[in-house]
Formats: sequence, structure tokens, C-alpha cells
Amino acid sequence: MTQSAPQPLFARFRSLSLATLPLVALASGCGSESEAKEGEGGFLRLEDEPAATAQADGAQAAQAEPAGSPKPVAESPAPAVVTPEPEKPAEAAAPLASRRGDEGASPAEAALSESELELRATEALDRGAPAEAARLLSRLMLAHVDAGRDDRVALARWTALLQQAQSQHRWNPKGAWPAVDVKVQSGDTLIGIRKRCLDAQPGLLLCTGQIVRANRLASSSAIRPDEALRVPTERASMRVDLSAMWAFYCFGDEVAAAWEVGVGREGSDTRPGVFTIGAKQERPMWSPVGREPVPFGDPANPLGTRWLAWYQEGRATSLGFHGTNDPTGVGKRVSEGCIRMRNEDVEQLFEILPLNAEVRVQP
Repeated sequence: MTQSAPQPLFARFRSLSLATLPLVALASGCGSESEAKEGEGGFLRLEDEPAATAQADGAQAAQAEPAGSPKPVAESPAPAVVTPEPEKPAEAAAPLASRRGDEGASPAEAALSESELELRATEALDRGAPAEAARLLSRLMLAHVDAGRDDRVALARWTALLQQAQSQHRWNPKGAWPAVDVKVQSGDTLIGIRKRCLDAQPGLLLCTGQIVRANRLASSSAIRPDEALRVPTERASMRVDLSAMWAFYCFGDEVAAAWEVGVGREGSDTRPGVFTIGAKQERPMWSPVGREPVPFGDPANPLGTRWLAWYQEGRATSLGFHGTNDPTGVGKRVSEGCIRMRNEDVEQLFEILPLNAEVRVQP
């Protein structure tokens, strides 16, 4: 059984909200069996090139708090991967645990209870080691759900700590995370920088929203010639645990963000499996099977402000991530099979999750 954290921990929790910039799009919705097709507003097939428009790669991202500029780097024809030296806390950090529990942890760390891991993560934050704190919290959260536990009070507490750690690590240009260093050239756009990085390293999975948030840019257009940017090189993916009703945004095996979600109701259960993100739409229309489409903004449209469609084998499913017109359904089994998120949460996800990213759904 999960032990409760000491009361003083709650004093450190704070919300890290992001403001998003509006775009215009058309979408289908939760429960619709119609396949995605190209149409006005940027509704994309899985095979479409996401660099074609700003919307296609989740272009405009949220404003975050300003930070100092990263260290300038020499301009080169093709960006080079730079993996910064990890932090060196008082105790040597053990490798990140695998997705199946404690396989990657040191023997001493694997023997720790959840409350002890949480305490260590808190201590790491207090001594200015956010990368270590993020690693410990990632292992704690993923091991918890992989073990079949679903203590959502604990998950909410760990998510708040994770937000604090990652604001100083993964979502900070001065954090110690694998990156390509890029020098902004005259006339550059983030779409152009993204394409240049993909041309140099075709294996990258990247959207402009990741660059915006990782560098704490005010917007996708807030770049200047000779500015140094850091571009993430680890592939982003999503994990959704249906029992815990929690979703995890990961770089490799490290959780960079997490959210409470709603899942399919009884009889319309969200099905486990592996999917990919095939389309991203703002202001989505809902297209229920056998009924007239319901436009965005209609009280009968349950999709909220964003829709991220799930594909399998290159074909659209009826499933996806979406916002909600009723946030009380988050943390409950109320949807038609999709993953329901608060609008402010799905708007963050929309910006930082690239097309073709993997979504792994577990019971």
C-alpha cells in the first residue's frame, strides 16, 4: 500500500500552466468510425508530411516563463547531437528504471519504498538536482502503474513534483538533456529549423512545439538571428494506464509530463494496444456514428478544444486524445472509448506531441 507523503510536501506544489495560441481547424470526434481524410483546416492523413504547415507539426506552442539564453554554439551546415554531462548530485544517480519496474535501478534504489523514493526526489529538488528528481519520479510513477497500482492521490502528488523538476530540466534550455544545438540564421522559421534537423538526422521525431517549450520561447515566431536553440533528439511517446486513469508523456523512459485523464465507460471501454498519432486538430467537430456532425462550440460536442487521432497500421481508428466540455468527467469512466483530458492539458499535449508518435495503452 502506498504510504502518504508528509504534509510539508504540499507546500512545494505549484501549477505550471501554458497559454496556447489559437489556430483554426476542422475535426472528427470521439466514437466516430469514419476514417481521417485530408480536408480544409489541416485534417491530415498519417502519411502527410507534417512540416508542410505550422499546424501540421503542432506549430505554435505555449508561452512559458523566460530564461537566460543557452550557450552559443558554432554555426555548422548540419546540426550535431550534443549530450550534456549529467548532473553530479551528492549520491551517484542510478540508471533510469525500465518500463517494467525496477530492472534498471541499482539494488539499493530498487529496494526503496514509494515513500522513500518520493523523499529522495524531494531532497534532490531541494539541493538543486532536478534531473535526478525527474529520474526518480519517473521510475516511481511508471513502476507504480506497471505494478497494477492506481493510487491517483499519490499520482497527483508525484505529478506536481514532476512538473517542478521538469520545469528546471527537460523544459529548460539549460537542462542536461540530449539535444541538437542550432544557430538561428537570418530568415529562419521554426518549421525550417525542424526540417533542417530532420534532413540531417532522418530518425528524429520532432515538432516545433517541442522546440518552443524546451527553449521557453514566447511563441513559434519569437526567434532571432544568431540565437542558439536546443532541439530535443530523444523520441517522444505517450503511455496511458487505464486502471490508474493517468497519461504519461515520455522522452525515452523519462516522464516529462503527466496528466489525469478520463477513459471509456463500461460497454465502450478504451481498448489497450499500440497506436500512433495520425492527425491533430483544433476546434474539432464531433462526428458520431449514425448522427449529424456536431460543430465545435455546440454544448452537445464533448471533444473540447483539441483532438489527436490514433491510427493503427496507417488507418484511422475512432480513438484519440481530446479535451472536454465537462471537466468533471476527467478521472472517470465516461467517454465513448477515447481518452478525455482537461482542455488546458490537451492543449499542452497538442503542442509537444509530434505526428507519428507512439501511444501505448495498457489495462
